[in-house]
Amino acid sequence: MKRTILTLAALALLLGGVGQATAAPMIVNGSFETGDLTGWSGTATTDGFGYNPFGTAYGSGMDGTHWMWLSGYERERTLEQTVSGLTNGTTYAVNFIMASEFANSDSLNVSADGGTPVTFTAPPYNASGFNGGFWTVWVSKEFTFTANGTSATLQFSSFGLNSGGYDVGLDNVSIREAASAVPEPATLTMLGFGIAGLAGYGWRKRKQPVAGV
Repeated sequence: MKRTILTLAALALLLGGVGQATAAPMIVNGSFETGDLTGWSGTATTDGFGYNPFGTAYGSGMDGTHWMWLSGYERERTLEQTVSGLTNGTTYAVNFIMASEFANSDSLNVSADGGTPVTFTAPPYNASGFNGGFWTVWVSKEFTFTANGTSATLQFSSFGLNSGGYDVGLDNVSIREAASAVPEPATLTMLGFGIAGLAGYGWRKRKQPVAGV
């Protein structure tokens, strides 16, 4: 019995060590609630036409009272952040919310490490919404990419996308490891060894002669 308990304890330690995750990567100031663009870089941070200057909530879907508006139809403007702590070959999901300024369906591009951008689009505003309806319909979006190293530079841009000079809203940017339905191979291997060891021990116990027989 004592040996069985020790075997189970050792198995638990092995699985715990294999499955222990490294520090999760994170977006700095992803909701812009510092009141500025701390943690971000790109051409959208070099003038006053990128960060939302109002400091008031537009619509019910916005996170907090500050957000980013990506004007960029007339000139190339980007918002970037380099995220570290990634695992090479692992797929990550970048989640964010976005909103159109006015009656058009505004769009923005998202890319990682200069790769092919993916275009996301938000529905038009709600004319009867809060503060005149501008940026009132916030919707959730998800961009996925596979890390080619331990860091990656994420870029948001609306250059050339939104005609009429309308500015798409961006907020609540976060990153996480994309869910995987398949357990790690190393974890499965350790689990198999542990089960096999327990089964072998139980078989040997059954084969031992009973005292007095």
